[in-house]
Amino acid sequence: MIELVILILGIIYVLIVLTVTLGMYRLPKSTYKSDEELPTVAVVVSAKNEEDDLPKCIAKLEKLDYPKDKLQIVLVNDDSDDSTGEIIRAAADRNPHFKALDTSNAPDNGLKAKARGIAWGIENSESEWIFITDADGEVPELWLRHSLSLVDDTIGMTGGMLSVNPVSTLAVLERVSWAYTLPFAFGMAGWGSSFICVGPNMGLRRSIYEDCGGLENSDFEIAEDLALFRMVENSEYTSLSYMSPETTVHLNPVPSLRHLLSQQRRWLRGGFEGGWQYWIGLVLGFGFHNILSFFMIFGWFFSVEATAITVGMKLSIDFIQLVSTRHLIKEGNFIRYYPVFALYVMITLLWLPVSLLFHSKIKWQGEGYEIKYD
Repeated sequence: MIELVILILGIIYVLIVLTVTLGMYRLPKSTYKSDEELPTVAVVVSAKNEEDDLPKCIAKLEKLDYPKDKLQIVLVNDDSDDSTGEIIRAAADRNPHFKALDTSNAPDNGLKAKARGIAWGIENSESEWIFITDADGEVPELWLRHSLSLVDDTIGMTGGMLSVNPVSTLAVLERVSWAYTLPFAFGMAGWGSSFICVGPNMGLRRSIYEDCGGLENSDFEIAEDLALFRMVENSEYTSLSYMSPETTVHLNPVPSLRHLLSQQRRWLRGGFEGGWQYWIGLVLGFGFHNILSFFMIFGWFFSVEATAITVGMKLSIDFIQLVSTRHLIKEGNFIRYYPVFALYVMITLLWLPVSLLFHSKIKWQGEGYEIKYD
């Protein structure tokens, strides 16, 4: 009986990941859109103590292939105590379409961390579309043009993939974490489900944001990107996602393992802010994976043959998903990390829900600061 259970769990997992992988290939292909067809865009970046990564982010924003008369780059210094403010002001001085802001001039609206800077940046910009990326992100030259290439009057949000620059062992762990989790969202979007865009790579129609009263009137504490997505979900518009190199944002890695673990706990906790349909999905997803992992670890004591087959099926289908992701976004250095990918995913998905179950308080750990959430 246990042998059958182990095999059924493996088959179910294969079917799920196969469905997700095929869904990624069903996503629309972004293309190049002419200047005349493009809307006005404001790109908002909120930065706190980001003097190391921000110059690289700004350098990429300066190289964006987009008509300057339709583009505004809004850089927000969120009460930094390093040279972030000076870097932002210097960028605005040399680029007429850049704008420097500081949250010290913003009203107290109850928002924290990145959400505070984003809200202040949006309030002080003018455009048909608002795009958001992080201060440690590096956007492709064709990012905006391709992200908006298939947008029509029915689309209210657009988003793309994320990839972490593999510059260290820690960066590889963060890289494989994104490489495993994001394809599930993209794959299901390929079959018509709603796609939850992620903070460092998302675009939102301004009218939706203003009709909802902005982030300060949204019911959330941690996940501002989920709050923005829910604005679209509750509107007459739909979301659009791409898996292409032109719409993939590269991130610099977090500075320590403690930051990475804190980040992943924050992601999971933030997912529960989306309402019952989100937390049920999270519970079912983590629950199934953890049951499968339990039998993959301890199933050897019950049936070596069934466990070996199930482990082989999981490793094979995960490898196919990783190869597919690499093919779609034209990203190198994915396959070589596969052993790390397989081990890290199992350990992380086992640890995360247990961690939050016994210690629900989390921290947003940034460079030189932290914010605690009860």
